[in-house]
Amino acid sequence: MFNLQFPRQAIGDEEVCEEERQRTIKYFMEGMSEKKREEVIDLSRVVNQVACITGSQLVVDVGAGQGYLSRVLAYANKEGARVLAVDFSEAQKRGAEVYQRRTIKRLRGKRALADGYRAADSMEDRLVHRVLRVDLSSSAQLVEAAREEVGGGRWMLCGLHACGDLSSAVLKTFAESDAAGVVLVPCCYNHISESADDGTAAGFPLSEEMSGVRLGINALKTACQATMRWESREEETMEAFRRNFFRALLHHLMVSLGQLAPGDPLPAVGGVTGTDLAAAERHLQLENVAGEDRAFAVYAWAALERLGSAWRPTIAQCVEARQHMHHGFRRMAVVWTLRSLMGPLIEGMLVVDRALYLRAHCGVGGSVRAFALFDAVTSPRNVVLVGQRGGGRERGRILN
Repeated sequence: MFNLQFPRQAIGDEEVCEEERQRTIKYFMEGMSEKKREEVIDLSRVVNQVACITGSQLVVDVGAGQGYLSRVLAYANKEGARVLAVDFSEAQKRGAEVYQRRTIKRLRGKRALADGYRAADSMEDRLVHRVLRVDLSSSAQLVEAAREEVGGGRWMLCGLHACGDLSSAVLKTFAESDAAGVVLVPCCYNHISESADDGTAAGFPLSEEMSGVRLGINALKTACQATMRWESREEETMEAFRRNFFRALLHHLMVSLGQLAPGDPLPAVGGVTGTDLAAAERHLQLENVAGEDRAFAVYAWAALERLGSAWRPTIAQCVEARQHMHHGFRRMAVVWTLRSLMGPLIEGMLVVDRALYLRAHCGVGGSVRAFALFDAVTSPRNVVLVGQRGGGRERGRILN
């Protein structure tokens, strides 16, 4: 089975020199976590290479958010392409523009001049932000915006951790437009829609080769598992196992007390936060309840609050359910582990589907690559898809 997994060990191009890396961090990476910094540094290098090879004068960053990748692409590479940063949120656009103004101010300072940056009057024009909704049903507005910015020049698409169907929409935009290239790191497979009989647009499958394949929501969720983190983040992993057990135990409790029918699934709880748990604990009288009994009662109340349910079990009911089903934790951990081991295989199917779709639209002389770019433990969604129309080939995993 492990031989069937898509290779996850990072094989990115040569390491960026430390001096350049530190200069990039100093001027362009305000507001980024360490994880995001490494992702942006690595991905921006790939995007710049593809822009150079394809002769793209404009890079369209889809799902740009706060503009982390956009700013590095626009300003760190003095010879690079201009950037159109696209996001559906006006608030994200405003935040990105604040960061952009701060970056320009730093680049016009004496320290930046000493580091080799020349503050051109047209610096603002190198990065333009637009609010656009990009989805599977239409890419016309995005293509029109790109052509307005670049005139008759060449342009390309990119995206860092584009969520669910947004990744599929980026690939469809590439396929249905005159974009010269695309560089994409997908994310959130559990938010991918699948083809239905009514013919509505869907995020999977995209390729002709996989038409008719259906995965289902459980398989898509499994593809999101990050088993490579389990050993190095033991405490975090055990807490995740515990939360899954508590969610299953809450479902059992609601069925046993008549709040759900036996065949009803538990509604999606989502991520119960520490704030949610603290608020629930303040409402409960738990002086004589400790350990896992206490933890489950708090979780049950917090989860029901997130679900918007008016019903609450008593503390005694929570304790009785937890003690009666205490053996379930080990069983669930075993099943979840076996299930999670299938995740990389399902992710590989999604990667191959998208790569095959790209290959069908890159034309003669084009190329498609799919390879792991980031460290898999730090960034579990680390596979980058690269498509070029009429461009050369570089190192990576070539799909012919």
